[in-house]
Amino acid sequence: MKPHRHQLVIIFWLLFLFRTSATVLYVDLNCTNATPPYTDWTTAATNIQEAIDAASAGDFIVVSNGIYNTGGRVVYGMLTNRITVDKPVTVQSVNGPAVTIISGLRSYFTGMRCAYLTSGAALSGFTLTNGAAGGSGDAFRDESGGGVWCEGTSA
Repeated sequence: MKPHRHQLVIIFWLLFLFRTSATVLYVDLNCTNATPPYTDWTTAATNIQEAIDAASAGDFIVVSNGIYNTGGRVVYGMLTNRITVDKPVTVQSVNGPAVTIISGLRSYFTGMRCAYLTSGAALSGFTLTNGAAGGSGDAFRDESGGGVWCEGTSA
């Protein structure tokens, strides 16, 4: 075996041995013992953003039934997002969009987008409702995407 190939084989095996697997984090509105890092149903986060904040790139977040309508975070300008998925993770409901809802906020003076997704992030199995983009600020980032704003085409 040539020395160059030998080095590639060693590098491949080292990467294989030291690879990290995705962690599963849980969200349940009714959890009475929410404890980071939220790695089982008995210590599940009570809102989606807490689980996102505790997650690392590549993790998987599962969300139980409910209407998620509390919290919010600004990414750009002044528009708040109900959830901000600011790392490449997957957020998925357990039982689908009929029973798992992310609710933004529509009001005369302000709006709240349902979700912001960074590149590489995924959101699956939710109904997004009552989201609204802002009426001022950056026309592209603040005034667009009342339901969801995707940072790139890989979201």
